[in-house]
Amino acid sequence: MKKAFPLPSYVRKALRALNDAGYEAYVVGGAVRSWLLGIEIHDYDLTTSALPEEMEQVFHEQKIVETGIKHGTITVLFGRKPVEITTYRTETGYQDHRHPDHVAFTRSLKEDCARRDFTINALCYGLKDGLIDFYGGREDLQNFLIRTVGDPEQRFEEDALRVLRALRFAAQLGFEIEPETREALKKHFPDIHYVSIERVSSELEKIMAAPYARSVLQDYLPQFLQLFPELQEYDDDTWNAIMESISRSPSDSVIRMALLMDPLKDPERADSILVRLKFSNSYRNQICSLLRCNDMPMNSRIDLRWLLSRLTVSFDTYLSFRCARDPELDRRALSSLYASMIHDHDCFSIKQLEVNGRDMQTLGLRGEAISIGLNTLLKEVIEDEIPNEKTALMERLKELKG
Repeated sequence: MKKAFPLPSYVRKALRALNDAGYEAYVVGGAVRSWLLGIEIHDYDLTTSALPEEMEQVFHEQKIVETGIKHGTITVLFGRKPVEITTYRTETGYQDHRHPDHVAFTRSLKEDCARRDFTINALCYGLKDGLIDFYGGREDLQNFLIRTVGDPEQRFEEDALRVLRALRFAAQLGFEIEPETREALKKHFPDIHYVSIERVSSELEKIMAAPYARSVLQDYLPQFLQLFPELQEYDDDTWNAIMESISRSPSDSVIRMALLMDPLKDPERADSILVRLKFSNSYRNQICSLLRCNDMPMNSRIDLRWLLSRLTVSFDTYLSFRCARDPELDRRALSSLYASMIHDHDCFSIKQLEVNGRDMQTLGLRGEAISIGLNTLLKEVIEDEIPNEKTALMERLKELKG
């Protein structure tokens, strides 16, 4: 076991302040898990025996945000560094399969850990006690296992979002889901309809962006198809091709979701699925841009100009998508061609033209005629029929005006 958790000074300060005031305090959950796994830590959550009003007294000199004070959570700011601190609590009566009906504060760390979802998220670390592990989370980390704290049936019945959280941790960490936990997950997966669709889509984005997304999609495909029933029409060969393409893709949720939707051969239908699942407009638009341009040729400079004229995602993202589908593509050559085009200021959008609407007005063009003229010029510049030079473009406009 590692000897000491190299905590940032502001986290140590928070723990020490609570300890010095006579309260227990521990770092809990993801930060401890990440430390033991030797991976990057993004934030630190603390749990304490102090009640909310007692925490506010301890940190009266700090800026405090009452994040969820009714449930015992405050956020204390140390300069620009936020630390979320929650009172030990118990939870009972999940009538809606999502939120506890009753939350009660307790002075027992073990009782607080008992309410948590997975053993690897119930690990605690204190300045005095070091690592505390009531439920075998450290051993599960060593064995690359995701296991619920206590009875998996009860854990998933309490909060249906946990079925997706289990899959997300498996996809992020490359862990197996312990057999009893796995069977309970499959049994309770239909309860996901109790969870807001926005929370579901958030978890799906994280799963699709995770390093081990392919393994989780393969192993739990029947569960994912409950969320994407439209994809049940895919045959085995199609699914095999999707899994292979995902394995070749970067860990990018947009690219992988596009690969998942690509066999539909219908960007509008794919978009309707994403709308139903309430993904953000930005997320949907990026995926649909990839799907609408999914088979555009890339054999020449002119081809790439036409592609770039339609694309609303970065060329690098598009190229990653295409190379994941077709490993025979020469990515290096295409990247080099694109870099050359950018260096040479190739024109592939109306705003890059050396004339604009005001120039066209000087020729007496108005309204729709301006739009038609600009698009005609862009087409001819893309096709190398005319240079993107103001004099040549204005002369061409005069010809078009007749």
